[in-house]
Amino acid sequence: MENVDTLKTDVSTPMFDRDQVITSIAHIGVSNFHRAHQAYYMHELIEKHNELNFGICGIDLLDSDRKIYNVLKDQDGLYTLITKDPSGVHQTKIISSIVEYFFGPENPIAVIERLANPDIKIISLTIAEDGYHLNEITGEFDLNHPAVAEDIKNPFNPKTVFGYLTQAFKLRKLRGLSGCTILSCDNIKSNGDTMRQSFLSYVSNVEPDLLNWLLENTTFPNSMVDRITPLTLPEDIETLKQDFLIDDQWPVVCGSFSSWIIEDDFLHKRPQWEKVGVQFVKNIEPYEDMKLQLLNAGHSVLGILGTLNGYKTVHEAANDEDFICFLKGYMDEEVVPVLDLVENLSIEDYKTTLISRFRNPHIHDSLSRICNESSAKIPAFILPTIKKQLAKNQIINRAAFVIAAWCKYNDGVDDNGKTYNIMDSISNKLIRTAALSHQNPIKFLQIESVFQDLYSNDVFTKKYLHYLGYIREHSIKESIIQFNKNSI
Repeated sequence: MENVDTLKTDVSTPMFDRDQVITSIAHIGVSNFHRAHQAYYMHELIEKHNELNFGICGIDLLDSDRKIYNVLKDQDGLYTLITKDPSGVHQTKIISSIVEYFFGPENPIAVIERLANPDIKIISLTIAEDGYHLNEITGEFDLNHPAVAEDIKNPFNPKTVFGYLTQAFKLRKLRGLSGCTILSCDNIKSNGDTMRQSFLSYVSNVEPDLLNWLLENTTFPNSMVDRITPLTLPEDIETLKQDFLIDDQWPVVCGSFSSWIIEDDFLHKRPQWEKVGVQFVKNIEPYEDMKLQLLNAGHSVLGILGTLNGYKTVHEAANDEDFICFLKGYMDEEVVPVLDLVENLSIEDYKTTLISRFRNPHIHDSLSRICNESSAKIPAFILPTIKKQLAKNQIINRAAFVIAAWCKYNDGVDDNGKTYNIMDSISNKLIRTAALSHQNPIKFLQIESVFQDLYSNDVFTKKYLHYLGYIREHSIKESIIQFNKNSI
């Protein structure tokens, strides 16, 4: 912290005394996204509005998080946020809202005690989809998941967020303390409801005497989060050294657009985030659907199609007019008709902004990151559009084309003959089934954990089989060109 005052004047440095900040938010999962989003908003609120009562205690629970833990401990919780606008205007800011940091594998009891402290009013989460341990077929909490089963056997050395929270809330109850708000900031549908259902399911099976207390002493607001945050590249670290004389071991790069919408359901007094642009609403669903089915689905569309063509980044694919024409058609003809109107927000404006964000040449967001864990993303981002359109007997041509392209994607070879890795928790099944689909084309669509019973819908299946046959005989570029011409 003592080095901040020596930085160049074109770097925004903290304008408040961190020693005066009181920690009342514990955040589990100190990812790049958290540091670009929630920690950024909290920094802005502290700095611009002197709201010193909501500093963040960062907590990581996975062995794989040791590197970021070591980096941020070494940097006193400080890091650089590099914001890159499509116009070329970049901002460099030192974020200082993370004032404490704990690492679960190193000292699980210390983490449990910190979560149990009555000063903590909000426990927020970015633990990614797999951190919720949902059954891949039913979508319900999976008590038989190996990590969950291990927590049940060893409750004081937990591995999952549910194990930690259970022990922390047991202590709060025993000590006569109140509970707190659990705020999921993950990119999943109804994230607060999902967290509530999973946590209460865990508790009802493991600590049933705690259940009624939790029902009275916790809230789980849903939230919608939106900021494009790619992986940090070595050149980002080097640029900071060369241009700004900042030696940051793990800075964060993000786009300039940011949005955070939250259902206003907090147990205690919450931060006045609305002062820094956060929107509070009664019902998150229409905002959530718009974001998941336009931004996240759009990413997946560009990721799958772009990878097959040999592109490496989102902005490469988005600056290909044939690809963006296809994506715009998907949004206009298949997504927008199933979206509810969003108060005070134009869907057309959102789409326009979205295309600009995808095309941002300064954000080197890799398609491999976008395609990572597609077996979880496709059901969340694209299948809801397909199901709603089928229910209304409306167009599903582009969605069927994308699913067919995803089948070909899992062959692992692009149209230039170059191989790429399939990074997915069920990669073996995806690769094997895609291979079998060369002889039995419907086979891929029968992966129940992804598609459920979609293969039984004759309207969709006919389209899917038609496009899969064409895509397997032609390059993805040629296939998209002919599709855009209505020639296939």
